[in-house]
Amino acid sequence: MELVQDRIEEIVDKYELDYNYIGIRVQEEEFELGSMDHVSKVWVDGDETEEELDGVCVVDINKLSGADGYFGDHVAVVCGDRAEYGQDFGELIISDAVVVEILA
Repeated sequence: MELVQDRIEEIVDKYELDYNYIGIRVQEEEFELGSMDHVSKVWVDGDETEEELDGVCVVDINKLSGADGYFGDHVAVVCGDRAEYGQDFGELIISDAVVVEILA
């Protein structure tokens, strides 16, 4: 766990001066570095709807320990300057999302 905490601190130190929000995104599709044109969808009772959110859902990097329920083989650091809080614990919806690092 200490290695994970050290890595989180490195990420925060690296990007906190450039972006207002830093999150981790897990998904099934591979990531590409740079701006994301994808937006997340609203989920109701565990089912994805067609309703789009105003950005991409991530887990706030400062709230990783309590977040779960995300699935996929691909993990990236996503940053942005505009965000709102989502419904899940630690969830942010970043509207100007940029993939800055691909972790897996």
